[in-house]
Amino acid sequence: MTMNTLKIITLLTALLSSPVFSLQLMNESELAATYGQAIFEVSENLVKQGDGSELNMLRITMGAHIEINANVDELALGRYWRPEGTNCTGGAGGDKICYNNIVPVDYNDNIAWACTANPCGSVGLGDAEYESSLLTHGAAVSFFDYPGGFEPDAGVDIKLRDITMGQVIDIGDGLYELTPFVQDNPYIEFAFDESSGVQQLVGFRVGAENSYGYQGNIIDVISGFIEPTITAEIELPIIGGLGSLELEAFLGGVRTIGWLDSSNLTLYAVNGALVNLLVSDPESVLDESPTAQLFPVQSNYLDNTSAFFISMGSRSIQWSEVQGFSPEVTSPGFWLNMGGDGGLISFTQNGDHPNNYFPGHPNFQLYGANTNYGDATTRPSWSQTYNN
Repeated sequence: MTMNTLKIITLLTALLSSPVFSLQLMNESELAATYGQAIFEVSENLVKQGDGSELNMLRITMGAHIEINANVDELALGRYWRPEGTNCTGGAGGDKICYNNIVPVDYNDNIAWACTANPCGSVGLGDAEYESSLLTHGAAVSFFDYPGGFEPDAGVDIKLRDITMGQVIDIGDGLYELTPFVQDNPYIEFAFDESSGVQQLVGFRVGAENSYGYQGNIIDVISGFIEPTITAEIELPIIGGLGSLELEAFLGGVRTIGWLDSSNLTLYAVNGALVNLLVSDPESVLDESPTAQLFPVQSNYLDNTSAFFISMGSRSIQWSEVQGFSPEVTSPGFWLNMGGDGGLISFTQNGDHPNNYFPGHPNFQLYGANTNYGDATTRPSWSQTYNN
């Protein structure tokens, strides 16, 4: 033992034995007034459900700023049987969306698990039902002819392919720059039913307090709350640009490919005299865009949103607030929430699948020529700090 080490030990011993540094018991009020800082925050609260009951929510939040650039070939969640929906009178043609408010005797409690698209997964419809809208996308292109193709599936809750988080930017001279997708304060939350006196786990979700950046995917089927803020540039062959629509539309449900429903569509603005002749209210939007609207828009911009999470539950669940945002009730099974707080932005004419692949990657042949939308004011950069 060196002389310096001995001096340090002697000093620490003296300090710890001094009355100034002695440990003191704290009472409950003193503990309640004491704050600290840690990488994990654990919170617990009761959340009232639609039937008047309460679920105990336990959330673990990690104080982290995550910047990621990643690709996922396929994400498939929830492969099991679901019953077909009932009262399928919504959407274009009056037969695409099921409201499930008529319960046949043989459904019993299975109605909570029924599909809301008719049929489940919107599988087996006519070819014309699987086309982009001529009005909002400039051309009626079959989903099956898109670069990544279309694989309808009635047997799974969520099936996404060629998922991208971030972008690869071609800066010239054979050089490429990676940009990230950003999340602040990721969390996992558990929902417990304690009404019987026994704590029963009935669901969980994974999300983040803030998500920011460009994200892409092919949606073969989705279960979730999907409500983008949409700007649709209206173009027609030969005539060209006519104007634009600004709207917010619910395109989610259970095992759907995203049908418009006039009862869940808010038309904010109609710009252009010729567009006004075509579209004047939500019903006329459906008349002009009668096909599924989620698949053709394969590029999304998340603008500092608190509404991005994936959940799984054995029942419908009202989750707790995140950063002041209270999400819509999630349905049983796997559920993806995107939108609802104005933070999911889509442009129908800028819907090409993002390029997040370097030359040599198999998907570069599919998406390498696509335009990566966004500029320096909207595209995240590495080690960027966000003010919530």
